Amino acid sequence: MLSVIIVSYNTRGVTLECLRKVLASKNIDLEVMVVDNASSDGTVEAIEKQYKDIGILRNKTNLGFAGANNQGMKIAKGEKFLLLNSDCFVEPVTLAKIYKLDLDVVGCKLLNKDGSVQPSWGYFPTLRRILQLMLFVDNFPVIRKFIDSIHVRDVSRYESQLEVDWVTGAFVMVKRDVFEKVGGIDEKYFMYGEEMEWMYRIKRAGFKVWYSPVATAIHLLGASSSNRAPAVTGEMKGWIYWFSKHNSGFEQKILPWVILKGCILRIFLKPKLSSYYAQAISEIIGRRTG
Repeated sequence: MLSVIIVSYNTRGVTLECLRKVLASKNIDLEVMVVDNASSDGTVEAIEKQYKDIGILRNKTNLGFAGANNQGMKIAKGEKFLLLNSDCFVEPVTLAKIYKLDLDVVGCKLLNKDGSVQPSWGYFPTLRRILQLMLFVDNFPVIRKFIDSIHVRDVSRYESQLEVDWVTGAFVMVKRDVFEKVGGIDEKYFMYGEEMEWMYRIKRAGFKVWYSPVATAIHLLGASSSNRAPAVTGEMKGWIYWFSKHNSGFEQKILPWVILKGCILRIFLKPKLSSYYAQAISEIIGRRTG
């Protein structure tokens, strides 16, 4: 049996559509649960009205991606768990196809609403990889075909099944024994980057993480986040926390200045997003030096 865990936060419409798609799945035994992070838009009430057999965990506060998914995995009954964003819509055969793969951790091929490939796997953050991202090295099509980026964006690298460092938490299937041996997602992360760190620990424990295009799903991206500022600052905060856990003291000291230089460059080169990078400087660099 596959336990599908869907975290919702003020996403009533897309959550209902996500559930409709999941429940239309063919040739698979499912347990479906929704962990609601204190939504105020009537999400829980709408689910209870339309879907009588869906398990619902109703939190009094927003526990974030990590806390809510950990709740679900702790009580899930399946041999495998699927963490599924509420804005991620599966095809009728998606879950059966991905479940048949005998892999420790696996993510499927995610598509944007227009059918284009959505980047969904990559390499763990290092100083070099963060620097090449902040300096736009990853933006050059010829270069991105070959470099090991945090976010792999070359679509030609999404056509074959391969072992990777991490896959996005928007759609990731995990064997029960992986969770039981490694534990859950670090709840000091609230949102953005937590799946990378979890999969780093999973790989250190001897398991493998895979990307597979045998199944697809549509991901709307960010339905539970009203603007891009949390994503910009959240990923950078995630890097800093990652380095505090897994990197040397020297690298921990260098990282904020790499982020600072990159944010300043992006303020000038991406003026429409300048307020987000200014906020990142204020929240991340200002807090550490103030």
